Amino acid sequence: MSEKVPHPRGDAPHAGSAEPVRALPMAGLTFVCSLGTGVLWNAIYFIAESEYGFTQDDTLLLAFVSGIFYTIVAVSAGWIVRSLERHMTPRSALALVLIAQAVIAPLVLVFPGVATLWITTVVMMSLGALQWPIVQHYLVSGRHGHAMRNSIGWFNASWMAATAIGLAAVGPLKAANLMSWAIPSLLPVNLIALLFLARFPSVPAVHDDLETARHVPPSYTPLLAASRVLHPMGYLVIGALAPILPYLFQSIGTDPALQAPLGSIWHVARFAAVIVLWRAAFWHGRGATLVVAGILLAGGFATAVGAGTEAVLAIGLVGIGVGQGIIYYCAIYYGLAVGGAKVDAGGLHEALVGAGYFLGPLLGLATFSLGFGPPVFIGVVLGALTAGFVVSLIRAGRLKSQRTA
Repeated sequence: MSEKVPHPRGDAPHAGSAEPVRALPMAGLTFVCSLGTGVLWNAIYFIAESEYGFTQDDTLLLAFVSGIFYTIVAVSAGWIVRSLERHMTPRSALALVLIAQAVIAPLVLVFPGVATLWITTVVMMSLGALQWPIVQHYLVSGRHGHAMRNSIGWFNASWMAATAIGLAAVGPLKAANLMSWAIPSLLPVNLIALLFLARFPSVPAVHDDLETARHVPPSYTPLLAASRVLHPMGYLVIGALAPILPYLFQSIGTDPALQAPLGSIWHVARFAAVIVLWRAAFWHGRGATLVVAGILLAGGFATAVGAGTEAVLAIGLVGIGVGQGIIYYCAIYYGLAVGGAKVDAGGLHEALVGAGYFLGPLLGLATFSLGFGPPVFIGVVLGALTAGFVVSLIRAGRLKSQRTA
C-alpha cells in the first residue's frame, strides 16, 4: 500500500497518494475511454445520418445541445468532484462515471428510436465532461518539469490515437451493416477501462505548488491566456465541421463505407502533430507556435468545406488536424502547468472544449437555416476565428506588459 501524506489543499477530505499514477494504467484508461470519445463526438453524426435519417440541420442541432450540456458539467466539475469526495475517493467517483456510461450505452438497442439516441448521446457526453477533469487531475498530480511534459505527451498521444480508431471503425461497421452497434459497444469498452482504473491510487498524488512555480517560467502566463482563447476556437472549427462531414462526403460521391475512415484523416494528422510536440521542446514559451496553428486551422477549414474532390477535402482535414492539435497541446500544457494540476484547471480546459463544440454548430445552424451555402459558412467561421485570434493577442499582450512593468 502506498504511503499517505497530508493533502496540500485544506478542503480535501482524503490524503494524497505518495506516488503519481503509473504510465501504463493511465495510458490504458485514456486510450480505452477515448474510443468512446471517437464514437460520441465524431462517429455519432455518421451513425445519426445513416441509421436514424438525420438531416444536416439535425446533426448540427445534436452537436449544439451536446456542447451546451458538456460545457455546463465541465464548468461545474470542480464543485461536483469536491462534493463527491465527501462520500467517496476520486477513483470511486471516476468509476461511478464509467459505470453510468456503460449502463446507458446499450439503451439505443433496448429502446430503439431517435429520442433514445438523443438522450444517450447527450447524457454520455455530459458524463465525459466530468470524467476527463478527474483523469487530468491524476495525470499531472505529483509531476513537474520534464516528468509533467512527458506525461502530457503520452496522454495526448493515447487519446488522439483512440479517437481516430473510434471514428475509422465505423466504416467496417457500416460495410457489415452493424453501425447500430457502435454506441452499445462502449459497454465492454468502459468495463475494460475499469480494469485499468483499478491500478490507480485511490486519490491523486500530492502536488507541490511551490515546485510547480519553480518549473513554470513567467512567459507561460500570457501564452496560457492566448491559448485559452484559441482553444475553443479550435473546437469551434471541429464543432462546425464534424456534424456536416457526412454530407460533405455525400456531395462529392464518396462511398458510404469509406466516409468515416476518410473523415478520421484529421485525427491522424492531429496525432502526428502531438507526437512531434511531445518529443520536441522548440515550441515551449513561443507565441509563434500558436500563430502557425491558427493559420493551419483556418486554411484547413476553408479548404475542407469548399472541397470538390476527396483529395482536396483530405488536404483540408490535414490542416485542421495539425492546427487544432497544436492549439490543444499548448492549451493543456500551459493550463495544467500554471493551473497546478487541480480538477478546476482540467474542468476549465474541458469547458473551453464544450464552448467550441456548441458555438461551431450554432454558427452552422444560423447560416444554413437562413438559406446560405458553404461559402457564407466558411466566411462566418473564419470571421469568428479572426475575432478569437485578435482577442488572444490582446490578452497575451496585456499580461506580458504587466509582467514586464
